Amino acid sequence: MSGAEVSAFRRAMLQRRPEVLARLVETSPNPGSAEAFDMPDELRAKLDASFEAWLDAAENPETGELEAWVHRLGEAARARGFETRKALAWLEHTGQGLLEAALEAVDEGVPGAEAGARRIVGAMNTAAAAFNRAFRTKAEEAAQRAMVLRAVTENAPDGIGIAKPDGTVIYANPAFCAMMGSEEASRGHFTDFVHPDEQSKLAHMAEASEHTGSWEGSLKYRRADGSSFNARLKAFRVKSEAGETIARCVLVRDATPEERAEEERRALEEEMQRAQAAALRELAAPLLPLAEGVLAMPLVGALDAARTPRIIEVMLAAITRTGAGHVIVDITGVPVVDAEVAASIVRAARAAELVGAEVVLTGVRGAVAKTLVDLDVDLGGMETWSTLRAGVAHAIGHERQKRQARRGAGSRR
Repeated sequence: MSGAEVSAFRRAMLQRRPEVLARLVETSPNPGSAEAFDMPDELRAKLDASFEAWLDAAENPETGELEAWVHRLGEAARARGFETRKALAWLEHTGQGLLEAALEAVDEGVPGAEAGARRIVGAMNTAAAAFNRAFRTKAEEAAQRAMVLRAVTENAPDGIGIAKPDGTVIYANPAFCAMMGSEEASRGHFTDFVHPDEQSKLAHMAEASEHTGSWEGSLKYRRADGSSFNARLKAFRVKSEAGETIARCVLVRDATPEERAEEERRALEEEMQRAQAAALRELAAPLLPLAEGVLAMPLVGALDAARTPRIIEVMLAAITRTGAGHVIVDITGVPVVDAEVAASIVRAARAAELVGAEVVLTGVRGAVAKTLVDLDVDLGGMETWSTLRAGVAHAIGHERQKRQARRGAGSRR
């Protein structure tokens, strides 16, 4: 095209611009794409800019401005969450409108119109190719990401549910359906499987997620077979840039395994506590055989009202079982000997006497002896020694004498 032809063609196209723009507005194939570019009120201005861009591309196809413009157009659509193919359709529509105007100019014999029309066709091809180069890879990557996310949700161990803003379910992963015991969980409403006792909690959940965007806590569900289970739940809303809810989502984890583990843990703790209590009871009144007829009970720690009955119980059982004649009660490890401790020892000694055994008290230090005197404790003739060794010697000696006496009596008969 010569310079004169270019000028003539451009003047012819600009003269037809109002008519072309009006036709494009009326025949726009994709109003949604216009919204992507904020065009409800500015559609004509945007189309006018597109008209100029197509003319520039037809007159100067080597500048690369067309590719840059196409790229900016696609990025604007993608940034607003619209499919880039819709932007491409809108782009082709505006080019087609200019091409129709160029063909009308050809019919009217406008100089350079035929070459201009060919260049517009070439520009349309160039724009489509540039658009594909710029956004096909991104579209493929987005499709791959969607495929990966789908695989993740399908294989997730926790339940995942997605619903419309009104709560109508549009997707539930296999884990969610398995928890509810029915494929129907992928349809219906979010509240369909919530236990009736928990319905009042739903309003609170909805209000919290509406104000803060999410809610986290526990919720009881009812399975299709009528059984129920507790779940750990996180509910959240997905909102548009305008702040409108476009989806409601829930992440659900069956708390049954956790509750079962907690019950087992508590049962184990209780069993351990019982075992520890039994061990402590044994430690509270240890009884050791020292020699024939002689038992030793070394007491360690404080003696209280709860421990004394156990001491007497163990002592009497051992005396009865072994036939021991002496029980050495050593109080070296008892930190404080007061009236209560002394009374406990006396009760134990009297109980032993009833089954035919003598209690020998050892570990009676000077301070202990003074305390017993100050308290005016009547030990009832109980043998007392300052050391365990002395008490053992005394008991063994007495038992030996008793055995010798029995043998002598037997020989005289």
